[in-house]
Amino acid sequence: MTNDLVEFATHSDVLVLIGTNTSECHPIIAMQMLRGIERGAKMIVIDPKKTDMAKKADIYIQTPVGYNIPFLNAMINYIIQENLYDKNFVENFSHGFEYVKEAVKEFTPKRVEDETGISQELVKQAARTYAKANAAAICYTMGMTQFIDGTSNIFSLSNLAILTGNLGKKGAGVNPLRGQNNVQGSCDMGALPNVVPNGPVTSKEVRDHIKDIWGYEISEKIGYALTVAPDKIEEEKLKLLYVFGENPVMSDPWTEHFVHAVEHLETFIVQDIFLTETAQKADVVLPAASWGEKDGTFLNTSRRVQLIRKAVDAPNNLDPDWKVVANIAKELDIKGFDYTCAEDIWNEVRKVNPKFFGGISYERIDKNDGISWPCPDLDHPGTPVLYEGNKSMLPDGKFKLVPVIYSEDKEQRVKLEQEFIEKTNMPKDYPIGSGALSEKVNELYPCLFTTGRKVYHYHTGTMTRECKPLELGSDIMGATIEVSEDIARERKLDEGCYALVENKRGKIAAKVNINRDLRHGTIFTTFHYAEADGNVLANAEEKDPLSGMNPLKMTIAKIKKISEEEFLSVRNQTDIQMHPSELYRAVRRQ
Repeated sequence: MTNDLVEFATHSDVLVLIGTNTSECHPIIAMQMLRGIERGAKMIVIDPKKTDMAKKADIYIQTPVGYNIPFLNAMINYIIQENLYDKNFVENFSHGFEYVKEAVKEFTPKRVEDETGISQELVKQAARTYAKANAAAICYTMGMTQFIDGTSNIFSLSNLAILTGNLGKKGAGVNPLRGQNNVQGSCDMGALPNVVPNGPVTSKEVRDHIKDIWGYEISEKIGYALTVAPDKIEEEKLKLLYVFGENPVMSDPWTEHFVHAVEHLETFIVQDIFLTETAQKADVVLPAASWGEKDGTFLNTSRRVQLIRKAVDAPNNLDPDWKVVANIAKELDIKGFDYTCAEDIWNEVRKVNPKFFGGISYERIDKNDGISWPCPDLDHPGTPVLYEGNKSMLPDGKFKLVPVIYSEDKEQRVKLEQEFIEKTNMPKDYPIGSGALSEKVNELYPCLFTTGRKVYHYHTGTMTRECKPLELGSDIMGATIEVSEDIARERKLDEGCYALVENKRGKIAAKVNINRDLRHGTIFTTFHYAEADGNVLANAEEKDPLSGMNPLKMTIAKIKKISEEEFLSVRNQTDIQMHPSELYRAVRRQ
């Protein structure tokens, strides 16, 4: 996030929520937003599902699944045409205005109305409300990133913020609400295929700095993204997989493909606090300590480094996670893992990336209840708000407005990008984005299918489904398939009946919930439940060309009513696939 989440309560005049079900997925952040609304802030929600936050919004726009770039381009077009953009910010602190102006010129509010039925006046109202605010914050989650044009979606959001000068001040910014408590920290620590904690592996300066500290030369080659791992396993280019605190059997798209691929690994290791669906398929399962059983740091979504202290001892003299990894390294005769405590590791992080973490000591974290990076020295207060002084992190200090075009045919994206570059005489190395739908409904699969979370459970349910008051109390209904009213009517689905959702990748069965808050033609379910995991149907074949992300939030499917007998047959098959251990299945049924 460019800003601290508490600013939603104290400084934001307008909150734009797009592709985020904040109150169910990020209730603490939603609380800050609601405090801001009580103070007088306005809220705009853009989502295919009329979420709890949408019902509280001043403006709610129900877009079709995947219709992000045309909608955002229409907002940008209107802001430019009506001279609502911040001319001083654009002229003095950014590049690329003419490119963006050209890219959005055909995307009018009227076009949005013609293509989706969304009132053009509503589009204009949202654009005016955002552009005229003194401090407007954009917030988004995986409902924007998990598409084949996810990176370009974020280019579009950044364009909105740059055009209106909503960077470098409290209550504004572009704010990805991270899906788990240390996603930001994992990325910052180099848990990505192209970086180490101080920058990209392709940089000689970065590699030389790492060698000075670690004593090893690291490869300049970019590694494999998780989204290509199954394919690389099948190609015999990936032979060992070490999964740590992750449950990809349920969280990755096209479950059958992933499960089939891991059977070909030479060694499959899982380290977790529970015997997850993924752990049950591993060759080796290592124990892990939970957050209350270890010392260390977490980096939250606001880039704030926070200190945690062990509350209780781990059972059976279990080592903390870092020590388990260090022990493996020592067995492999890898030098440099002679740490004595978690603080030793953090102090090494400070040396590896002093510009971000040099001034963040355990003592200062404890004293200040956390510090946001960058914090280069011990006298620096930290940086809750990025880009103060209207200065970006790019070499010239200016922000780049990135043109984002749209193609009705996904196969034409590269061609259209090249044509735009030639038409505008844009430098070859200037960034450009493009959008398209990964799949379109057809006669065989006439419904849009998307996934998300609900308030009772978290992610794949590894921890929350072990909580009996949740599992057998608040969430007693368990897995359901939510359908829009038109789908229920056309396929004669009744509330509570059993249904089968199916596409070319797999099938799931559950009881039906007719949800009037879903946009027409839409099916929604979660990925909390192994017995009906929406990711079984998700698209793993296609990827965002820039990030490598799969379009987990959009696929196509068909649905039909089934009998209880058919439902139980599908559930039993799914249970055996997800939980090969009969002992485990027996325990979970109790």
